[in-house]
Amino acid sequence: MLLTIDFGNTSIKFGVFDGYELVAFTCLDERPDDYRNAILSFLFRSNLRADCIEDAILSCVVLSEYEKIYTALSSIVTGRVIDIVQDKDYGIKLDVPHPEEVGDDLVVMAAYSYYLHPEEQIIVSLGTCTVLIHITENGEFKHCIIAPGFKKICSSMWDSASQLPKIEVTKKNSFLANTTVDAMNVGMYNGFIGMVAFLIAGLKDEIGKGSLFVQGCGGQGNMVVPCISFFDEYDPDFVTKGLSYIYYSFER
Repeated sequence: MLLTIDFGNTSIKFGVFDGYELVAFTCLDERPDDYRNAILSFLFRSNLRADCIEDAILSCVVLSEYEKIYTALSSIVTGRVIDIVQDKDYGIKLDVPHPEEVGDDLVVMAAYSYYLHPEEQIIVSLGTCTVLIHITENGEFKHCIIAPGFKKICSSMWDSASQLPKIEVTKKNSFLANTTVDAMNVGMYNGFIGMVAFLIAGLKDEIGKGSLFVQGCGGQGNMVVPCISFFDEYDPDFVTKGLSYIYYSFER
C-alpha cells in the first residue's frame, strides 16, 4: 500500500491507497507534537497495520518541518519515502523563470490536472493561500497568481480591529448590510468570492481563450465554487489524489 502526505501550511492530509483506490484518509488541522505517533494513530484508526505500507510519497511546503516528517515516515514504511522533485518529468514542464520556487503542492496539482484534462486550463487552489495556475495546452506551467486565502482574510479582520467580533462567516444574499455582523459577512464572504472571480476573469482575458477549462481544488472551495460560474470541476483533495497519480505513473 501507498501512504500519501500533503503537508500544507495549516493542515496535514494523510491518505492510504491500495492500488488506485483510496482506502483511508484524514486531515489534521493542527500539527502534532510527534509525527510518527500521528501517522501510526491514523493507521490504527483505519484498521491498517504499519507493515502494510510499502512506500510513502510526500509533498511538504513547510520546509522547517520537512526533516521531522521525513524521519517519521522513514521509520514506518518498509520501502521508500519519495519527494516531489521540481525538475522531474511528471508530464508537465515548469516554464517559469525560477522553477525551484514552485511549491511541491503546485507541481502535484498541475501534473494531476493536466493528466485528467490534457488541455489549456486554469487551476484554482482555495486553501491557506488562493493560488491560480495557468497550464498551456502543451502542459507548460506558465503563469501563477498568489493571493490570501479565505481564513487569512477573515483572521486579519478580527485580529487587527479590536471592535470587530470573531464570527462564523456565512453568505449573505443581500449587499445591504446594517449590522456589524452582516457587514462583516458581506465584506468577507462576498468580497472573497468577488476577488476569486475577478482573478479568474482577468487571467482568462489575458490568456485570450474564450473557452478555458477551470479546475477548482482545496479545502475552502465548497463555499466559493458554487457561487462562481467559471468552474468546470471541483475536488477538495486534489493533492492527495495527485500524489497517488505521480507515484503510480512515475515512481513505482
